[in-house]
Amino acid sequence: MATLTLEQIAEKAKNHRVTPSERKAQRVSLIMGLRSKNSTLTRDEVSSFLDQNEGHETAEKKAG
Repeated sequence: MATLTLEQIAEKAKNHRVTPSERKAQRVSLIMGLRSKNSTLTRDEVSSFLDQNEGHETAEKKAG
């Protein structure tokens, strides 16, 4: 794989459109990073909460 220059990387990033799944992953990551050291909150719980809060079905609801 060829090594990209900083300018090429910047151009690629400038042209990239964030997908809904990428945006959700970023939100989950942010929440996980902001939680307290003693938190027992899991990524799955955060993801489920975001799904419910935004009106999306979770995989469990689809299966059941």
